[in-house]
Amino acid sequence: MERCCYRSDIGKPDAFGCSHPRIRHTGSVPAEVCDGCLLRREPSFFTATEQLLNRPHGHYPKAPTSCGGCGTVKRREAVTQFVWPYWHGGANGDEIRFSVRSVETFFDGPVKCTIVGDRPPWYHGHVIHQPRIPLRDNHGFRDMLAKMWVMATHPEIDSDFVWMMDDIYLLKPVTWDDLETPRAYPWREDVSNSWQRRKSNTMRALRDRGGSNHDYATHLPHTVEKTKLRQVYEDFDLHQNCMLWEVAYGNTFRGRPYSAQPFFAQIRQHYSAEQLQRVTAGASVMNHLASCWTPAMREFLENLLPIATQSETVESGYRPSFKRVARTGPRVVKRRPAHTHKARQATQ
Repeated sequence: MERCCYRSDIGKPDAFGCSHPRIRHTGSVPAEVCDGCLLRREPSFFTATEQLLNRPHGHYPKAPTSCGGCGTVKRREAVTQFVWPYWHGGANGDEIRFSVRSVETFFDGPVKCTIVGDRPPWYHGHVIHQPRIPLRDNHGFRDMLAKMWVMATHPEIDSDFVWMMDDIYLLKPVTWDDLETPRAYPWREDVSNSWQRRKSNTMRALRDRGGSNHDYATHLPHTVEKTKLRQVYEDFDLHQNCMLWEVAYGNTFRGRPYSAQPFFAQIRQHYSAEQLQRVTAGASVMNHLASCWTPAMREFLENLLPIATQSETVESGYRPSFKRVARTGPRVVKRRPAHTHKARQATQ
């Protein structure tokens, strides 16, 4: 019984935690009930991965339900604008197609979708054209900041909106309260790459202002108020300083955050479509690494979101493509043995 994949130790001799979707409880199950459970299942690699995704990080507690315990969720009647910064040349495929579909399918309330940047070849929805900035230092980060400034100032962007990325997908019904709940990771100093260095610079600027250091760069959707976003640009001089806007915004205007899991699942390795169903079973929002955009990932999303949205052109001539995975080891060069006839000719 100790090997049941749903059972977890919560430090009590007479009770255990249980994550089985068919068992309803207040956080724990009496030991005698757990020991005689007919729904127990042996663990496997995939369930272990799912448990790892669902494990809270550090001191960040699990977020409460959006109803606050009352049993009802207030539906947002106002139209909610979802905004994607997008550069078509940097896309791995048509990820944004399924990101838009997921919003129109699973968000609880009326939505309108806006792309800031390039128009995908199949898309005929609302686009605010914003060309990629000229090449300069920290090009990708600064291009994102330029697009965020468009969102903060453009008249066609609502006073509050939801920031998205093309590889973020809603997997289940999600409310405005779900997205507005602050979620973050604990942060530890790391300068191993350009992304982490930008994050460290942002955290340092927050500490200098007496702010907190929660890691809001989670690849989750963010609810944003335009006036507050403009204030972040002014306070941190983001036109000149290359920082992570979501980290500065979250630590300035949000309260103490909750854990990103189990609400969020990030895919960091290749899975089949069937495996993806298992490892995302407990999540409401998913993101994947760029290298994980594969035919299996697209199949999983197409099965989950089969209905084309109003923003899509059915006969656009577009065909999905997938970037080749980069070589992980040294390139092997085959050379002709020295004793062969052609090799002797080449040396003469």
